[in-house]
Amino acid sequence: MGQEVVAIHGEPFGVGFVRAQWPEPVEGLSRVRVSSPQGRLFYPAAEPLTVTVRDPMRLDPAPRELKFGRGKILERLGQVVKAAVTADERQQVTGYEIWFLFQGDRPFDLQISGPAVATIPIVPVAAAADDHQAALQGWWQSYQAQAESEIAGAPMLPVVDAYLLSYLARRLDLPRPAALSRMRLEKPPVAIEMMADSSGLQRIALADVLRGEPHEVSEPFDTLPAAVEVAEIAPMDDDAVPEGIEPIARMVPPECFYLRFGSFANFLWFQKLAQEHDGDVKNMVGRPILDRRGSQRIEELLNVRYTQLADLFGDALIGDVALVGNDFLLDDGPSIGVLMQAKNAFLLSTFLGQDRQATVAQFPDCTLETKTIEGIEVSLLSTPDNRVRSFWVANGDWMFLTSSEHLAARFIAARKARTPLAATAEFQHFREKYPHGEKPAITLFLPRRFLSTLYTPHFQIELQRRCRAAAEMAVLVAARAAASNEGQSLVMADDLIAAGYLPGGFGHRVDRSGLILTDDGVLDSRRGGRQTLLPIDDVAIDKITSAERIWQDQIDRMRTAQPGLLEPVFIQIDRSAADPQSPDRERLTIAVDVVPAMLGKQAWIVDQLGPPTDIGVQFSKTDLISFHANIHSDKLNGSIPPHYLFGGLKDCYPAALAKFESPIDRIFAISTLRGYLAAWPDPGLIDRLPLGLGRGSPVGPNMTRLVGGAYRYQSERVSLLSFDREVLVESIPDLAVLDKQPTRRAHLKIEDLSQTQLGQWVSDTLLDAERRKSQAGCDLLSRLTEQLGIDRETTPLFAEELLGAALQCPLRGEFRCRGDGHWCSTASEVETPPTAAVMRWFRGLQASVDVVDNRLLVDIEVDVQRATR
Repeated sequence: MGQEVVAIHGEPFGVGFVRAQWPEPVEGLSRVRVSSPQGRLFYPAAEPLTVTVRDPMRLDPAPRELKFGRGKILERLGQVVKAAVTADERQQVTGYEIWFLFQGDRPFDLQISGPAVATIPIVPVAAAADDHQAALQGWWQSYQAQAESEIAGAPMLPVVDAYLLSYLARRLDLPRPAALSRMRLEKPPVAIEMMADSSGLQRIALADVLRGEPHEVSEPFDTLPAAVEVAEIAPMDDDAVPEGIEPIARMVPPECFYLRFGSFANFLWFQKLAQEHDGDVKNMVGRPILDRRGSQRIEELLNVRYTQLADLFGDALIGDVALVGNDFLLDDGPSIGVLMQAKNAFLLSTFLGQDRQATVAQFPDCTLETKTIEGIEVSLLSTPDNRVRSFWVANGDWMFLTSSEHLAARFIAARKARTPLAATAEFQHFREKYPHGEKPAITLFLPRRFLSTLYTPHFQIELQRRCRAAAEMAVLVAARAAASNEGQSLVMADDLIAAGYLPGGFGHRVDRSGLILTDDGVLDSRRGGRQTLLPIDDVAIDKITSAERIWQDQIDRMRTAQPGLLEPVFIQIDRSAADPQSPDRERLTIAVDVVPAMLGKQAWIVDQLGPPTDIGVQFSKTDLISFHANIHSDKLNGSIPPHYLFGGLKDCYPAALAKFESPIDRIFAISTLRGYLAAWPDPGLIDRLPLGLGRGSPVGPNMTRLVGGAYRYQSERVSLLSFDREVLVESIPDLAVLDKQPTRRAHLKIEDLSQTQLGQWVSDTLLDAERRKSQAGCDLLSRLTEQLGIDRETTPLFAEELLGAALQCPLRGEFRCRGDGHWCSTASEVETPPTAAVMRWFRGLQASVDVVDNRLLVDIEVDVQRATR
């Protein structure tokens, strides 16, 4: 193995560089692990030395005639493009350049493990201060590039690399890393995006903490601005509520989201659906890298064991059930509650009371007390870290368990004032439009008051503060590990600040809260533990800083500029058997009623739709995916007349999405789709192309071949395009325009893809993303060992403490450490390739779109394959 070694000792660290050349190139970009058995080496950065190996392009035999008029040159050019895109290109590693820091001036060994293994002796030498500084700059450039790459690709909060960049820049008096400056938002995200996921704000808070930008106590205070006033609700007695309003809606505070199940059976169905997907329905789309335990966490938080209730009583004890709350921050301490209608109040109260006593007996830190809220005695079961926080309010046959004292008070007050959700005009309007019927459906309703609450100064500012608190907890864990790795036994934040492991402003907060070290980890003195923070509703705010006021002003401007974001959202879900012969297959019928603004950047698509019509399309029998839409676009200065746009996609295995990088790649990737795009009456867009490019060369009756290789069929004002001539030949006989169809503006149909090549492509594409996330988990565990010296036996537990949730492999494997110190997933060792989560349950979909009174109405039918019963 060829080697080049330079090591200059110095204080607080020496700087070393190694260039190691392998005897033979190694396929792929496998990582190497750099360490020292003497424990003298710190913060390595390894960059591979690579060569690109490209297989020769394979072209079909050249055409005999190269005449432009017959399209032979264009055909040849198309072959060259296709060969260039599909050529087998591989990276081979010939060695590595490794920068590192070290302590002391005695010789030590550097060990490399990975695609090649080597032990290299390092002999530090003295050098001029300028040489040491130049070497330090070289290390810093390489280390920054490596860390910034990790930060950019991390599917979780990049605590380790962001912290080390900040700490090392401060410790070694190096330029502030640009990665921290980029961890900002140009403008606040839409509030509805933050109500369930605060990850964007968490990255900002992490960067602020690491930059040493505290909410200084000495900063001028400002009074918390008042929330925008909302219209009052006229009190309404139960007997005055319209007959079609379900009784449970008469118990819900009007500013809460409302997820009504209609029956305990529906609720248990939803719970089982979550269990089939690792405890969270969000996993139906894809398994995340962090295991936050979803519904299990809510059960623990509220101390409600639904499985036991079902096993003991089935649905004989509970009638209707609803989840209500003021946010969807399920992973960070939500303001949420479950409202149950008891068929037997005495029996349900007895069960809940006994269950709470059992929890107190099981957990020494759990307490049970009685509090008076709004003049009513309320039971509170809680732990200091808010792992359990359950207020129980009983009102006749209604049992309400909530994590929020504020929500418990609002439940009581709204009932006393006779101003529940059922009394609001907007809910009555939607319930009249979507009756709940004899067979109860699942309903999600987000009222205007709920959406407005997300923009209030209290919600927005406390959301920022709790993100900062969570970031400080993570940074403190990382700082203690870095100090320990360097031989410093420092635990308290003040000691870590004094030693340079934490920035000077760390822990300074405007609300005087701080971090508390316990045997179980780090807690926030006001909010509790990571992922179990106090609900935002229950945190009092008096004064705010000028920076917080600026943030709130931005929020207010955004709310004013986009009033559509405050319009109510209504979703209703019915379930039925999809196929009597398949008891494990269900059909979910979903009605969505929102304003187009809720689509965000995609809202422009709705503007292109024309009025609803009763025109439909008869598609080819071999189409797996088909759609049609009435288009009335003002693009191109109105030169595109109103028309019907439709298309179909047949079974195929298209090019990988990775090919969609350049325009040429995109053209090729699209050409691998066995599909067609059509319009009726012909909008004439192709005929408007310059230089006559839309005319092409005749290749058959009514068919021409265009520049770029696409085929066009034109007949009776119907125009079809496809890159595959056989697709047109196969589809044209079946296509027909139908009238007297259900009125709608657009329609989409997707067949069952589970046994098709296209379905396999969808699965493989999704799994590629899952593999990248799995590899990111392996890389994080490896970096914890390499950069912070965490023992391999405790690395997963340390990662959980650092991130506030356990790492899990999205491919359902197990993370393990190999003998060479690298972490991997057992999923990579399985011979049978897995199937993407979506393709395990998706069995077909139909969706239609309409717009009525400026509201987007989407009707969806999706067939779901359930786990074998």
